[in-house]
Amino acid sequence: MPSSHYEHAALLVRTAGTPPERLHAAAVDLREAFVRNEHSIGLLPGDAPDLLVRTFRAAGDQGHTPALLDLALLYQRGGIAPWAPFPGRDVAAAVELYRAADDLGSFEGALGWIRAAYFDRDAELAAAAAARLGELHTSSPENAEVLLYLGYFLHQGYGFAADAEAAASFFEAAALRGEAAAAFELSILTANGDGVPADDEAAQRWTFRAAELGSDRAQSNLGGMYATGRGVPKDAALAVEWYRRAGDSGNARAAFIAGVMLLTGEEGLDIDIEGAGEQFDWADELGFPDVDDTLAGMGLQRPQ
Repeated sequence: MPSSHYEHAALLVRTAGTPPERLHAAAVDLREAFVRNEHSIGLLPGDAPDLLVRTFRAAGDQGHTPALLDLALLYQRGGIAPWAPFPGRDVAAAVELYRAADDLGSFEGALGWIRAAYFDRDAELAAAAAARLGELHTSSPENAEVLLYLGYFLHQGYGFAADAEAAASFFEAAALRGEAAAAFELSILTANGDGVPADDEAAQRWTFRAAELGSDRAQSNLGGMYATGRGVPKDAALAVEWYRRAGDSGNARAAFIAGVMLLTGEEGLDIDIEGAGEQFDWADELGFPDVDDTLAGMGLQRPQ
């Protein structure tokens, strides 16, 4: 028997005059059914991915901004979850939807297509994205994410002439306003002397700051620092703690490394078989490729 969420969405899409808010809510419920893996146990028919898209679009076509943003994000990511990759990744479709939201006055829509264009390095959109980003900065000069993307654009020479020094300035402004990704970028720039003087102490400070703000990359880097004693006292317990925090923030590789350390009792760490298994399972959910094969290559086996 099909999921009630599938049947509800199908009914609303067929019914003329359904308010966009109801369509959007039904699409969200159907999306969550995929997250719960209901498609793998036969509760979602084969056309459920198409219905999901049509329901979001039906709401978006009525000018419902949240539906446009949600569908754009699905296309940008190329899937709802690692085990439910619907719909397929389509950056052009994501940009179109974000720009439709932008046209309706959505700040998130504007930032959405700017992000998508930047990370896809779409050369045709570079000038327009840089111009729109400049407009957002004029209207919201304190916005940390706008400052972050100005740093990205300038550092990479996307839509602007490359200027590492100016990029570092924008990254610092964003980091001081609590933007974790900007603090992480500064940790790299100060380590390499890119746009700023090379400074190992500053690099370490920015790594800690980025980790505290929630950067999974910085948290993983701290795990590596404590595991090897690079710049900090060697401490396996702190290494696992930071790797686990990085995993909790979505870093699959860090979750896998935490599992290995707990499984092997590296550097005198207490062996935790149950904890290792949980980390390997979480790495799987986050999309780490071939947990079991990688362990086998290390002469290890996932706890049963």
